[in-house]
Amino acid sequence: MGTKGSYSGGGGKPGSDLRQNIEDWLDSLPDLSPPGETLPPDQPPDRPDVPPIRPQQIRSALGLFAPRPGGRSDGPGSGGGGSTGGSGGRARGGAQRTVSSSSRTAGRAAAAAYALRTGNADLLRQEFGLDYESLRANPDIIDVARQIMVAACGPLPDGTIEEEEQRVVAAQVAQYVLEASLDGELPTPEEIVRETISCIVFEAISTETAAKVHNGERSDWVTAEVERQLREATQAWAFRVDLSRNGATPAEFEKAIAEGIEMMHTIWGSD
Repeated sequence: MGTKGSYSGGGGKPGSDLRQNIEDWLDSLPDLSPPGETLPPDQPPDRPDVPPIRPQQIRSALGLFAPRPGGRSDGPGSGGGGSTGGSGGRARGGAQRTVSSSSRTAGRAAAAAYALRTGNADLLRQEFGLDYESLRANPDIIDVARQIMVAACGPLPDGTIEEEEQRVVAAQVAQYVLEASLDGELPTPEEIVRETISCIVFEAISTETAAKVHNGERSDWVTAEVERQLREATQAWAFRVDLSRNGATPAEFEKAIAEGIEMMHTIWGSD
């Protein structure tokens, strides 16, 4: 079983470039502790001197996803099948992510959570085998999100790295839909799609760079800052994607998510 904690990275040239760029950014951080004073490891310095992670430093992450047949992605991450990729079809090694598989499980989770919020009991039962009344009566949102994740992804006790990522994303997306605007308007399918795209790309970056970021050599605030900046960057990318109007079925969510990821690659590309 591949797990994030023991994964040192893969993804061919896109993955290698991403890890090197993040390592370069980490090495560029100044010592921001006041002279003669040592801050607790989890306390960030009270100074605006932390340099931002620039978009070009993480754009190679988009090359980690092999496109759908006929999809618009090109460059280092293209190559069609999940087992190949990189320039000239060389094997990428490590996690074998594809736009199709990532968007399918995430789209199903988004659709199930949206169905629960909108009272679509028929879709929950027919598409996912979930009982609307039972889920609605459950006060534990995290448990509800877990049930949706299992229904969207299927049981994967011995999953691969990319399957583990898909489960994390599915749970995060479900929890986002279930918790968002509880006292106000439900997020629209477009807003859900953008959040989902951001989650997918962020989780891939997080997995591929975990060995660099979480190696115990840096203060806790540094690793928290990396996560904060990466989330903001992927959310900004997803916000700028021009999405077509879509409905809220699993197939419609999947299609919108896949097209969004491929459009991101087309807009920003990777080296």
